[in-house]
Amino acid sequence: MKYLLHEASAENLDALSDWILVEANERIFETFVRSHYETITAMNEPDTDKIKEVLIKRMKRDKKVFRSRKARSLMKYAAVGLVFLALGYFFQQDRTKGNHPVKLVPKEETITITLDNGTIEALDPLANRKVKDAHGNIIGNQERSKMTYRKSVATVAKGTAPKKLVYNTLKVPYGKRFDVVLSDGTHVFLNSGTSLRYPVQFLKGFDRTVFLTGEAYFDVAKDREHPFTVHADELDIEVLGTQFNVSHYPEDTNINTVLVEGSVELHKKTGDAENGEGILLEPGFKAEWRKAGNDIAIENVDTDMYTAWVQGKLVFRNTSLWKIRQALERKYNVTIKNRNKDLEGQLFDASFDIETIEEVLESFNKSYAIEYKIEDNKVIIQ
Repeated sequence: MKYLLHEASAENLDALSDWILVEANERIFETFVRSHYETITAMNEPDTDKIKEVLIKRMKRDKKVFRSRKARSLMKYAAVGLVFLALGYFFQQDRTKGNHPVKLVPKEETITITLDNGTIEALDPLANRKVKDAHGNIIGNQERSKMTYRKSVATVAKGTAPKKLVYNTLKVPYGKRFDVVLSDGTHVFLNSGTSLRYPVQFLKGFDRTVFLTGEAYFDVAKDREHPFTVHADELDIEVLGTQFNVSHYPEDTNINTVLVEGSVELHKKTGDAENGEGILLEPGFKAEWRKAGNDIAIENVDTDMYTAWVQGKLVFRNTSLWKIRQALERKYNVTIKNRNKDLEGQLFDASFDIETIEEVLESFNKSYAIEYKIEDNKVIIQ
């Protein structure tokens, strides 16, 4: 009831979010909300006889099932009446999918790889092919949306000048995802809107270093002699062998590192040098580097929430509409504008898997009464 009245606290929402993850509970919740919508729709006529009829039917049904809890049932329907009064004003439009006949057409952009000589090649995520360097040598294989580089074999002999590391850069646009297995066996899952610069081959005597903009999940191959480092703006994340997620989009005010397994050490950079001792992160914790304050906050989190995107899911818990809009724009490669500034900082809960962008928008419309329209192939929240 607090949820429907928009009076739920963060603790209430957490409890409801956990409870609704159980399939049977989700069905109960959907049925409960549906019964409210039926009556709310009737209120918009308004038709008081219809409202009474619906209420009486549901009271009789509950009376049969919960005869021994009559007083509690009456209290519940008194509360339901308040919900109808509080929410009726939000639902002025037809709640069918016919509300928004205009369809969005997500933009189609290409995944690209930039070779060491500056050549840019397009990658078809449905293709299987050999991966070649700028000189035509085969350095790996592409199997649809996954590229695998050949294992490193090169070494630096004593008394000789070290070989130069050769870099490739993968760029994944909004609306796409891609995986790359580096030459040391490290598996990197790249989210939408992400760029990763990495050596084609890791050489003995050199640290394993990659450069990230966007979001990626790393499953790092163990090599105690060669630490693995992710450069994300002015933050360096150093590991030996572990699984972790890094989110570092240019428009974000923070850089988040979530550790799933193993251990990582974070270093803030000052100029070209690292700033003091590193901060160790334990599994199940998130490190948030706030760019404005140049400080790092550590907190215990549910790591599944931050890594759900690897399975193609979106999970939001107490998340602002601003962040939700950004996540949807990246995943579906659409533009979402918000004209209702009162909503921008409000917190919402939602989970999506295989839904289209239209289905996601309809879900927010029905669950939170967020009205929108499609205009010039953009989503406009009103």
